[in-house]
Amino acid sequence: MAAAGLLLGSAVSVPAHAQLAIDRLWVDFEPGAQPRADVVIRNESADRYYISVSPVEVAHPGGNDESRTDESDPEKLGLLVSPNRLVIDPGGMRSLRIVSLNSALTADRIYRVKVVPQVGEIQAGDPGTGNRGVSVKLLTAYDLLVTVRPSKAKSELTATRTPTGLTIRNSGNTNTLLFEGQACKIGVKPGASSDCEDLGARRVYAGNEWIIPMKDPSARVYFKERRLASSEARDVSF
Repeated sequence: MAAAGLLLGSAVSVPAHAQLAIDRLWVDFEPGAQPRADVVIRNESADRYYISVSPVEVAHPGGNDESRTDESDPEKLGLLVSPNRLVIDPGGMRSLRIVSLNSALTADRIYRVKVVPQVGEIQAGDPGTGNRGVSVKLLTAYDLLVTVRPSKAKSELTATRTPTGLTIRNSGNTNTLLFEGQACKIGVKPGASSDCEDLGARRVYAGNEWIIPMKDPSARVYFKERRLASSEARDVSF
């Protein structure tokens, strides 16, 4: 999951605040589930928001050759997002409908849906003679992750020790999320901060590998793994 900050203006004297809230940043179309989902967007600011929505497909996600394809035809894209423009008044909320048009997939299709807010002209109070400047709004553009799974989705993780750490590969046909990673000395359980090294988190897409440098390459590695958005996290170790 990603969020980008958008800056409106070039200088600041009187700060202004804007809040756009979204109920989730990951939409996961699981095997056998309904091919549609709603994302709720709330305007928690005092401004009217004009929001543009644009979906793209991500090719080779997580790889060095990752790229994004902007396709205006939903049938070709395999994803319908509606509406592509919204107006939300202060305190209001709207739903964004996301529909997968895919069928009989043999591997994941990965998308990003960018939700970009804009506001009208910003009015700043008079800060007094000699302190005049430009008011700034800090807005957040959300980059939703949409994953569409194949009918027989299966992630297959294997780990290989290296002289500098560990390499985890996913030879399956669907992505999986590893998080709360720790490398601990042999015989030490995860959570012992003095004897464990934090490894962070990574979504490992099908066909990808995660090269993890470690201070102690012989340490035991522990992660939480979430295979689907709706599934419970499980413990895995290497």
